Amino acid sequence: MPDVSVIVPVYNIKTLLPRCVASLQAQTWQDFEVWLVDDGSTDGSGELCDEYAVKDARIHALHKENGGQGSARDLGLDHARGEYICYVDSDDEVLPDLLENALRTAREADADVVVYGYYKQFLDKDGSALRRSGPNLPALSGVYTYEEFWQDFRKAKYESVPWVRFCRRDYLQKYNIRFTSLRVGEDAHFLTQLLDAPFRRIVYLRSAYYIYNIRPSSTMTSFQKAYFSDEAAARRAEFDEVVRRHAPTPGEYDDLIGRETLCVVLESARKLSFVRDTMPNAERIQWLRKACEGPRAAKWLAESRREMADSSWQWVGLCILKRKQYRLALAYFDFIQTLRGGRDRRMQKNSR
Repeated sequence: MPDVSVIVPVYNIKTLLPRCVASLQAQTWQDFEVWLVDDGSTDGSGELCDEYAVKDARIHALHKENGGQGSARDLGLDHARGEYICYVDSDDEVLPDLLENALRTAREADADVVVYGYYKQFLDKDGSALRRSGPNLPALSGVYTYEEFWQDFRKAKYESVPWVRFCRRDYLQKYNIRFTSLRVGEDAHFLTQLLDAPFRRIVYLRSAYYIYNIRPSSTMTSFQKAYFSDEAAARRAEFDEVVRRHAPTPGEYDDLIGRETLCVVLESARKLSFVRDTMPNAERIQWLRKACEGPRAAKWLAESRREMADSSWQWVGLCILKRKQYRLALAYFDFIQTLRGGRDRRMQKNSR
């Protein structure tokens, strides 16, 4: 049985997959297996997975009909044999000592979960790195029991993405923690299940081992109607319920729910800025209104305070949205995105 099973969902990422696999093959800890789960790719990614499986005995390829990365991760978990599970996205990379440090930490603490930080790396359309930001580190540090974790949850900076968590396979299986076939909010669903499943111990490392690559065409830099759907709202409501249920005293963590809600509102505005050249402004305003005027968002926008925003520019944006000045809000977020795009172009020019 290998020490670690690395699960990589793969879909139409043939140009970047080699970078991901190379970062896994370069690990300082070598007792691991990799499950490349092809989710119905049409660009040759599936064949590339098979080639890796032939060349490296640690790598295994699975193929399935397209069903979303959540279902691909679940299929990988069904086949995994490792003591611990590590999720990696196929367009990302990991630092060479990720598995060694995460595994050593987990075993020393007898932990079910290890959480670590990450870097954001911005790529151009050809896949070349423009810049790297971070590290983005967990707010907590050290070892926590389940009860201690909930006592300190107020301090936690929770990321819903699974790739910052290193989990004991028996723990995931015991509580049936899976992504299911959800195509919307599968990461939030995964986090909600983790929070609701009593772990033996969780360890927070104040170190970054993951490189999150952001491409111009990635889902994080594109508009998706599903992000604004009722299904996505249901995933967020699940999270709210779990947090309220585990709060040390009733209502103690309501402000944290508010902060998370406002983050979703800001992310909605940010996503709409990516389609300013392709979507009519009137339609963008309709989507932004939908994001801001649902019961959950409207309540927390009305009660928003400066300390609930992570930065001054976020607070300015929230103040505009709070007044329902959606046209002005879009102009503001478009301006922020233009500034960031100009910085990336300058860095690309300087790197040549």
